[in-house]
Amino acid sequence: MADLRATVNGIRFSNAVLPAAGPNVRSARMMLGAATGGAGGVVSKTLSLRPARDPRPTIARTSNRGIMNCETWSESAMEEFIEELKVVKTNPQVLEKHIPLVVSIGYTPQEVSRLGAIIEREVHPDAFEFSTHYTGKSVQPLLDVAKALRDAVQCPIWMKVSPNFPDMRELAVAASALVDGFVAINSFGPVLDFDMETGAPLLGSGDGQGWLSGPPIMPIALRIVHQLAALQEKPVIGVGGISSGADALKFIMAGASLVQVCSAALNHGHGVYGKIAKEMDVWLDGHDYRSLDQIRGLYGRKLLERKAFRELPVMAIDEEQCTGCSACVGRCIHGALSMRPAGPDGGGGISKKEKGSTDHPIAQVKPELCIGCGFCRSFCAYSAMALRES
Repeated sequence: MADLRATVNGIRFSNAVLPAAGPNVRSARMMLGAATGGAGGVVSKTLSLRPARDPRPTIARTSNRGIMNCETWSESAMEEFIEELKVVKTNPQVLEKHIPLVVSIGYTPQEVSRLGAIIEREVHPDAFEFSTHYTGKSVQPLLDVAKALRDAVQCPIWMKVSPNFPDMRELAVAASALVDGFVAINSFGPVLDFDMETGAPLLGSGDGQGWLSGPPIMPIALRIVHQLAALQEKPVIGVGGISSGADALKFIMAGASLVQVCSAALNHGHGVYGKIAKEMDVWLDGHDYRSLDQIRGLYGRKLLERKAFRELPVMAIDEEQCTGCSACVGRCIHGALSMRPAGPDGGGGISKKEKGSTDHPIAQVKPELCIGCGFCRSFCAYSAMALRES
């Protein structure tokens, strides 16, 4: 069994999978559901001084496998939500399993300063996460919020980054002196989707627009996690589109120390946190890794090792690996791929898995038509394709 434990800012997590601040953790019952569902720590929905008043409906599936929402922050009054946080912090299961509690707050310097001081005194959270979702697109307002919270509390503080921020390098360098970690990313938007049959909006917001989360934003999140991890030394918590152990491990490979999950919990329930952790364990075991530390930042290391092609490459087929599934053939718009028939005349190869069986067709490449784009390789499940210089 691989070691999925993680320590961030001196806080020990039994595994690296946490809920993300959102509608999946809007109450004590739901935060405790995340703990019961196998999360290594608990994160609250974002609390502000004023209760939110979100127009219904607030959440909808989009046509691209994503989730669009027009929720803002907690709709509970500050006093009520603090009582909910106390219920979580003093829960026997949380205490027995030493499950850390991270409280998300926002948004202005005055708000986070007041909220942080009250919550630290009354709840004793393990860390704070502060949202920059509505703070702006220049660095100084974000630094003002970070400094206000830093001056108000003793425990670690994490800055949750908007994918819309225009200069991630500037933010990383400037904010790392004030915060103890970064959470990347918040939902992306604003975006629009609607009912095709009626043309009606899916959300209750004034313009029908919302914020996108789920699988469509994962490549954006991976890029920003890698960027933040490479630009400064504070830990990065990855969030955005994670729904499987493979997704979570990609974030660790990009440089994340922990991951957070929201949309997958909305789709599949609180048990998804433990499911993702279990899938991480199985993959690590199957690839002879003993801990997350061994793969953390792997992408950055491989990026440095990569060698550029000196001339235009073409796709090559490993005939022993090719199973003849033909998944690649229809993906080449240039017509460079076809199937060579099986049998002695066709000369079809035999995959390693099928040695001793009958011959089968093999993918073949027309070098004069291949431009080396590599798209077809994305559809090969058997590692039978690689770019080679001719």
